[in-house]
Amino acid sequence: MKEQANTAVRVRFEGWPKPALQFFHGLKRDNSKTYFEAHRSIYEEQVRQPMEALLSELERDLGSDIEVKIFRLNRDLRFSPDKRPYKEHLGAYLSSTRAGGLYLQISDDGLYMAIGTHEMAADQLTRFRDAVASKEGEKLARIVAALAKDGYHVTEPSFKRVPAGYPADHPRAELLRCKGLMPSRNWKPGPWLQTAEAKDRVRNAIKASKPLTSWLDTQVGPSRLPARPGR
Repeated sequence: MKEQANTAVRVRFEGWPKPALQFFHGLKRDNSKTYFEAHRSIYEEQVRQPMEALLSELERDLGSDIEVKIFRLNRDLRFSPDKRPYKEHLGAYLSSTRAGGLYLQISDDGLYMAIGTHEMAADQLTRFRDAVASKEGEKLARIVAALAKDGYHVTEPSFKRVPAGYPADHPRAELLRCKGLMPSRNWKPGPWLQTAEAKDRVRNAIKASKPLTSWLDTQVGPSRLPARPGR
């Protein structure tokens, strides 16, 4: 994606036109190859191309160490009882050499974004928990509270109990039970989605999340473990 973005003609992001959401609305009603092929040009021109343009502009904002991936619309049906062939949204991920990345998703439900670390590796989790339990954890708790007050969803504990080695009644027990930390927003569809305001909302969310992502970069950082096969 990065090489493609550098060699292709730059297309300015101007939002997702109405046909983009209509495409997803129709796909929910008829999730079939017949429907997709009949509307492939709408998907390519009205859904995917605006996503590519937005990612290209955000990539320049976020720095030179960014890798961009647009996920396939096709679903992996090998181990799923749900045999619908297509996802009913288009997702993309901008990853960096630091602690986390940025996830974007467009569908007829609107625009969703999350930024931070989705699932920490074992060494990252150790550093994260130690920092949460220390004085640095107080700073993180204030950052999370401020984001929640501004309408972001931040904490979603993955573990039922506080991990071994930390008090069960720790004042930041909810954070200790997390294996990832990503402030997220979901903006419902409106006329704004058909304009460059969509990019402005994402950029503002990136800025608002900067205290948290900076905390993760400093206290957690990237994993130093060998990459798992297939990752």
